[in-house]
Amino acid sequence: MQQLLKIFILFFFFVFLTTSYADEAIKLQKSTYNIDQCNKESYTLDDLKSYEALIDQGKLQGYNCVALYYSRKNDLQKAKEYFEKGAEKGSIESYAQLGSLYSSAFGQPNKAIPYYTTAANAGHIKAAHNLGVEYDRQLNYKQALKWYQKAADQGNVYSLLAVGHIYRKQHKYPEAIETFEKVGKLGEAGGYEALALFYKTEKGYQDFNKSEKYALKAVKLGSINAVWGLGTLYEDNFKDYDKAIEWYKKGVELGSKDSVTRLGYLYKNVLKDQEKGLYWYKQGYEKVQCEDCAFSAALTYQDLKKYNQAIEWFLKAYQAGQQDAAYGLGYLYETDLKDKEKAIEWYKKSLKTTSKYDAKYHLKKLGAKNE
Repeated sequence: MQQLLKIFILFFFFVFLTTSYADEAIKLQKSTYNIDQCNKESYTLDDLKSYEALIDQGKLQGYNCVALYYSRKNDLQKAKEYFEKGAEKGSIESYAQLGSLYSSAFGQPNKAIPYYTTAANAGHIKAAHNLGVEYDRQLNYKQALKWYQKAADQGNVYSLLAVGHIYRKQHKYPEAIETFEKVGKLGEAGGYEALALFYKTEKGYQDFNKSEKYALKAVKLGSINAVWGLGTLYEDNFKDYDKAIEWYKKGVELGSKDSVTRLGYLYKNVLKDQEKGLYWYKQGYEKVQCEDCAFSAALTYQDLKKYNQAIEWFLKAYQAGQQDAAYGLGYLYETDLKDKEKAIEWYKKSLKTTSKYDAKYHLKKLGAKNE
């Protein structure tokens, strides 16, 4: 018994020593140097020298600035090395940045969590929010709510918005509504956007008039999403196509791809006006760089049996990065123009896109190899 007691005492003493040592070794510190001062899209060697000078002056933020420099240069291991040096010196920002590095760059969210937790417990607001995001992704709503709320209590309105979404996911609708209202009253359009969508779609709470009311409030706060959202409300729910067109056009003026896509669809498929549908699809491609609009224009020309124009717009969509355009060209050449060689050429180009399985089927059908 005495031997067991002695072992227990020694073990307790060891834990006490190692814990005390850890606390003493890492005294977390907030830097007076704002990291935004060294967060740039591009850097020069002079920038690097100035950040290294910060380290020489004993300023913790120097490690983070050098790390950001290497991060932008895509040298992630070097970035990690300097963030780790900052963390060893006790930089709260370094812990937060290591969390972001592991989560976003390395795709290792489980390794990010301990770093975020350390920074969040030391009062780093963004780390607390990001910790909420990680738990949210894991569907661990209890922990997500805890950390979002911690960030929200420190004044982060986006975290408060996230709290509302957690309540919604938990089906705590009165709490969600109250939270979204708070967010909107704080001047963040996302709160009213969430309420507009809630009253438009949530079973048992659907109220299109309330949805309209909150979407209009979001528009007043500058929300482009609410502009095209109003268009969908008038089109889908009120069946007021004139008002839908009015709001979609406002969205186009603001550069909304969603607005112009819906406007073209409304004219073509609902109002059966192919020419106006084409007009807006082409406007979307030319004015707001909407690659899906080019694809839709191509499909419309194909429906009208104007194959030269269809090919022209499929090519525009393909060059703009619309993945299904290669498959669309293959299908047009196979079914409409009966050009087997061209069809095979374009089906093969679509093998690296989301249409690869359809392309494989048609290549096999045409007796071509899936290369």
